[in-house]
Order: sequence, then C-alpha cells, then structure tokens
Amino acid sequence: MAEAIDEYFTATVSAMTERISEDVRGEADALREGSALTVDTGLALFDAQLGSRHLDLAARWLRSLGKGYYTIGSSGHEGNAAVAAALRHTDPALLHYRSGGFFLARAQQVGGSDAVRDVLLGLVGAAAEPIAGGRHKVFGRHDLNVIPQTS
Repeated sequence: MAEAIDEYFTATVSAMTERISEDVRGEADALREGSALTVDTGLALFDAQLGSRHLDLAARWLRSLGKGYYTIGSSGHEGNAAVAAALRHTDPALLHYRSGGFFLARAQQVGGSDAVRDVLLGLVGAAAEPIAGGRHKVFGRHDLNVIPQTS
C-alpha cells in the first residue's frame, strides 16, 4: 500500500514539475505580474512542501516496518512553508508537530543543515538526532532559531 501511494505521489509531482521549464528555474522574476513572489522562491517553497509530505510518508513506512516511532505528520499544513518565507530566519519560532513545511523552508534560508535528515533521525529515535538526542521527534535547531518544544 505504501509503495502504491508513493508511486502515485511521485508520478503526480513529476508530471507537475515537468511543466516548469528549465529556462525559468533560478529566475528572480516575479511568478506573475505584480507579485513579490519570484519563480525561485516559489520553487523553494514547493520543495519544502514536498519534503514535508515525503517525511510523512517515510514516517508511516518506517512505522509499518517497526523502525519508526512517530507518525503524526504535517500533511495538510504544508502551507506553513510560506509563513517561514515571510519571516526572517533570525525570528524565533515555536513549531507545532505539524510544521514540517515551516521547518524545511527555514532550513533552506539558513543553509548548512540537513533538515530532512534531522527529522528522519527523530522518527527512528536515533541518538544522533541533533535536538532531542532520539528521545522524541521534535522540530528544533539553534542555528535556525527554532526553539524545541513538544505537546
């Protein structure tokens, strides 16, 4: 079942992104006339949203194998990536467990971290997870000004 969902998801996303021609990628031009959103920023937001959804799929897959321990995902809240883009990366953030899109978009702003890897480490309870040491899946990183918290 998980494979079928992932195949369908991957095929759908591939079909959508094929429509974005190579000649507009990396553009600083407005996404549409009068908009402050650029093509480049729009693609970065979309990437954070897709990354968040893929983390949700990975969490469920890992749980089905008995290797993952947290499956409350961010599905339906991917738009939080736009909130991250509207803020400065120096603004402190207290994120909800459904704020995967925000966390990934914030990490894009700062660079130097692999937010997807960090979240995956939290999903499997790995001691190498940088904020909670594998004790809990939680969004947080000092360099991203994301203050860790859990419900």
